[in-house]
Amino acid sequence: MTSRALKLYVAATCPFCHRVEIVAREKKVSYDRVVVGLREEMPQWYKEINPRETVPTLEVGCPERRFVFESMLIAQYLDNSCAPAGALMGASAIQRHRIEYFLTQVGDFIGAAHELLGDPLSAEKRSALSDSAAYMDELLAANQTTGPYYCDGEFTMADVALVPFLVRLKFVLMYYAGYDVFCKAPRMKALWAAAVQRASVLETLPTAEQCVENYRHLVPESAPMMGANGGYVLYSNHLCPFADRVRLACELRKFTVHAVEVPLHPQPEWYQHFNSLGTVPALFTPSGEAVHESQLILYYIDRLATGDTVLVPRGDAEKEYEVGFFLDNAGYFVTGLLSWFFGGSEDAKAEFEWAAVELEQQLAKHPFGEGPFFGGKTMNAGDVAILPFLVRVKSLTPELTNGYDFFAKFPLLNELAEAGMVTPEAKAVFCTLEEYKKRILQLQQKARDE
Repeated sequence: MTSRALKLYVAATCPFCHRVEIVAREKKVSYDRVVVGLREEMPQWYKEINPRETVPTLEVGCPERRFVFESMLIAQYLDNSCAPAGALMGASAIQRHRIEYFLTQVGDFIGAAHELLGDPLSAEKRSALSDSAAYMDELLAANQTTGPYYCDGEFTMADVALVPFLVRLKFVLMYYAGYDVFCKAPRMKALWAAAVQRASVLETLPTAEQCVENYRHLVPESAPMMGANGGYVLYSNHLCPFADRVRLACELRKFTVHAVEVPLHPQPEWYQHFNSLGTVPALFTPSGEAVHESQLILYYIDRLATGDTVLVPRGDAEKEYEVGFFLDNAGYFVTGLLSWFFGGSEDAKAEFEWAAVELEQQLAKHPFGEGPFFGGKTMNAGDVAILPFLVRVKSLTPELTNGYDFFAKFPLLNELAEAGMVTPEAKAVFCTLEEYKKRILQLQQKARDE
């Protein structure tokens, strides 16, 4: 039977097809691979071969041409076609039974994942998937002694059925639903980690970006991240200074993101799934990875973006130190400023004024050349970190600070703020001073009420 010519019709990144291609490599089966489109891109000639209009399909050649349908049936057909016949279905009757039972349960897990993708903000469907994943993990625990596979060190059809979906859902569920498919399933995570190092899986892996794109059709267009078209998604708020840091960095580095506006105070429940801290900004990459904290997102974007105008001069010890020290002082400034804004204590005022003195001294040194910015004639990471907060100070002082004129005391920070606010990049990011004033007054009132 192994001498027959085999032709496998697949969709390029389909997990069901992946099952069969893994088995073919495990059993060292040679075949011709024919890629066909799905849904509206499926050719008529393929529909005539497979009236179900599904992939994969295995074509078996001489002595007579025939077609085999359904991924697990094709996988078992190939397993039985090569010695040792049926090896992937277990070495004993009880092992085969356990594998067969596991195979009957995998579909419910896949279905629960697809249900969440169809309604990615649903708490009910998220809970149902967590229950299903935990149940699959229990099945692994019941059969394993040492792991990592369903039958411990032996890779079987149980693993073949599950692994292609774990490979994809790891990225896909995080990108579209902010869901970690392994959060309730540590054994499933160990199985995935071992399988992706296995040659039969490694040689057939799609990229994370392909996975995200492949599952897009399951997600409703109304979902907040869909405007990104599989690209970078920035969860943000137009009134948040921390989010402004990242948006400003994107403008300066010409880095394209799809911004999703996240209301604050109160915040929608669904956002907790994308960032359990409930803070903005949060960046989700095309590979389903989450990047948190404004300054760390800035670094991430700066490393990825092309072009010569970097925000952090990596590899230059002196210059990188100067930026790092400025950012350190900017952190003290922001902490004190926010405490003063919403608490009004003299200690907080003293802290941010101390930090402002440190920042003024660094600006006076012009470590990156003459100009209004810490970066000289153009902004660098230090300017991006401090400018959104200086703009907020502009909106309040001295009118709403009992005559306290911060910028009269710190002229270089004033120069940085004035120059920064009129740049095209800042104009694309910042609201009016009146909008910031209104928002800060609302938050101050909220703080007093609490």
